[in-house]
Amino acid sequence: MSISEQLKKYIPKYLTEKKSIVLFFVTVIVFCAFFVAVYKPIGIISNDGVLSFLNYRLYSIVLVLVGLVFFSLSRWLLQRFQKHFSLGVGHYLLWLGVELVMLVILITSVAWLINEKEGMSLDVLVSRVFIDTIALLTMPYIVSILLFLLREKRSEIDELTQLLETDSQMSNDKTVDGSMQFFDKGGRLAFVTKSSNVLYIEAADNYTNIHYLSGEKEETFLLHNSLKNLADDFSLQGMVRCHRGFLVNIDNVKCLRKDGAGLVLEMAFSDRLIPVTKTYSDDLVMKFTKQ
Repeated sequence: MSISEQLKKYIPKYLTEKKSIVLFFVTVIVFCAFFVAVYKPIGIISNDGVLSFLNYRLYSIVLVLVGLVFFSLSRWLLQRFQKHFSLGVGHYLLWLGVELVMLVILITSVAWLINEKEGMSLDVLVSRVFIDTIALLTMPYIVSILLFLLREKRSEIDELTQLLETDSQMSNDKTVDGSMQFFDKGGRLAFVTKSSNVLYIEAADNYTNIHYLSGEKEETFLLHNSLKNLADDFSLQGMVRCHRGFLVNIDNVKCLRKDGAGLVLEMAFSDRLIPVTKTYSDDLVMKFTKQ
């Protein structure tokens, strides 16, 4: 998969789950405590001045708290955004970059207010805060990346295990009632799950994201196949086209309601609102009311 395709790939929802965010914050707090204890406080250009050793530490605590409050707000907004929209890898990296720039600006502003200003260059202060911030966040981000890779590998193992179990079942019984079998563009079996588990399918250029229920959580499987092909394959299995970019499982639609100038679908087991275009609204309403 090329870099551009990797950037368009949607990030897994567990990256913005509360558990992942809390773990990131704990790592940041632990590393900040170590950083402040053994290193010159953030943004301090010189040890000369009227600030005492105790005041140095108090100064650092203030800057760390300002950063944590900012991170809390940023990650809360990210979590809210991810609930309503699928966030791509490129957008996620852009968010982190903007987050870093805004954090440096905020901490620099606070440091400028607290620091001794006589003989101080703002350019030097910005540079120092940037370097210190990068040093502080490097280890938490490395830990987050390692945990992300570990989670991805576990997901791949679980998917392969599920496929092996399904293939074993299919070898004994060629018909698998109540299931949906998803094939890639090459005709190879890529994913199988119960029909009732499929929530909706979302287009992603030459790929599709299959949103399905795993236990009590919504998961996503990236399939190398077009939405048009899947619409043709599953037209008789309860999958209904509601939008140029969406197929929905009519059995998992909770309600159809107006939202602004258009219609949206509320899905069972998902917070995502699925748009409905006029092209497909009549057919969708007819099938939904016949349930």
